[in-house]
Amino acid sequence: MITTPIPLFPLGLVLLPGATVPLHIFEPRYRRMLHDVNAGTRCFGLIAPPADTPEGDLPAGRVGCIACVVEMETLPDGRANILVEGRERFRFETYLEAGTPYRLGHIAPVEDAADDALSLSLAADGVRALARRVIRAAMTLHEIRGELPEFTDDAATLSFDVAKLLQAGTETLYGLLAERSPLMRLTRLEALLRVGLDDLELEAELHLRSRLDGEPDGPPPA
Repeated sequence: MITTPIPLFPLGLVLLPGATVPLHIFEPRYRRMLHDVNAGTRCFGLIAPPADTPEGDLPAGRVGCIACVVEMETLPDGRANILVEGRERFRFETYLEAGTPYRLGHIAPVEDAADDALSLSLAADGVRALARRVIRAAMTLHEIRGELPEFTDDAATLSFDVAKLLQAGTETLYGLLAERSPLMRLTRLEALLRVGLDDLELEAELHLRSRLDGEPDGPPPA
């Protein structure tokens, strides 16, 4: 739930709604922040400043994600390892001077725009199919057995559901986080999934063939 003002943690990574990220808390100011949020909502705002921008110059309108602590390990020296889960997106408005060692900020919610329902449904179906192809090929290459993951039926949040599985760069993930059009997020994600997919599937097929050829009861050579 969006509250304002909220403790802010400017950090060079992008947290997506529904994703989990491990964090190591070692700076004294963020130890204090963790202590304070644990006494309340257990949530703070995680936001990635633009490249080469000091956190004190965070521009108004920059988008972040509410991070809620779901696991915590406190170390003997006061440091902590935590696992946070992304919740709602927010838009940074301004810092608030409140005497805390960490930063507080006023924020506002980020709402999705209304896209054409049919276009959104078709785009979602395409992204689900591509994501399954990518995951199936990766599982074959790494010899991982199991079921393919289930993706949400909610087309508006599907892009986040899939994007959190990708090894994408900070700017790419930020573009998805800040985009208010679900259709545009899916369009961007479809393009990302297609990059190198044919090569990945070919590599997976060759890997599978090499394993089968090496088995005693494998198929005879052509």
